[in-house]
Amino acid sequence: MAAARRAARQTTETPSPGRGKMIAAIQILWKQIRVDLHGDEEALRAERLGFITEALKLKQPVESVRDLSNPQLARVLDAMRRFQSQPRLAGYTPPVKHEAATTGANVIHLASAEQVFTIGKLLDLLDWTPEYQKTFLHRRFRRENPAHLRPPQAQSLTRILLNIVCTHELKARGVEKVSRAMINAEIPKLKSRLGMDRRRSAHHADEEGETWQSKSI
Repeated sequence: MAAARRAARQTTETPSPGRGKMIAAIQILWKQIRVDLHGDEEALRAERLGFITEALKLKQPVESVRDLSNPQLARVLDAMRRFQSQPRLAGYTPPVKHEAATTGANVIHLASAEQVFTIGKLLDLLDWTPEYQKTFLHRRFRRENPAHLRPPQAQSLTRILLNIVCTHELKARGVEKVSRAMINAEIPKLKSRLGMDRRRSAHHADEEGETWQSKSI
């Protein structure tokens, strides 16, 4: 499908010397935006493609930035520049309520109870020891408990875990080489299975979040 789109575009678009520069600019700008993912190229790429899909309001996930047309590349660059000036990541689930931590005169907003609960459900699907969970979180976010993450970090962790869980489940079914397209096809099924696409009331989400936070991870 992606190859077909590229071939179709090549027959209708005149190659532009600026196209390569736009692709490079997108990759560089995203690294500047998501400094929290430096050193994790897989997560950086997954987050970038997820952002692009949302920014362009596409029905199907983008598999490669090279599948985009020149006008789409320009729109993505504009969206990233706006995002950089006002950093904010869209959530898979609507924000319900954020806890807050106070440091002096500054208030630091932490992940919502619903975000923490969702991360807990994903972690429960992975056969990781509590020690490895702490190591995994600390290596990426310098935190050892999902409840101590900021909302964008919690959203980033959710996406990373969705990719990991889907990869593990595909391999468990006997798939030897898991592709990005396979993972993208599995993520909506996993989210539906876990109830991530269903809106929960703030009260219910808070109760669930408190239950998860009481666990030791």
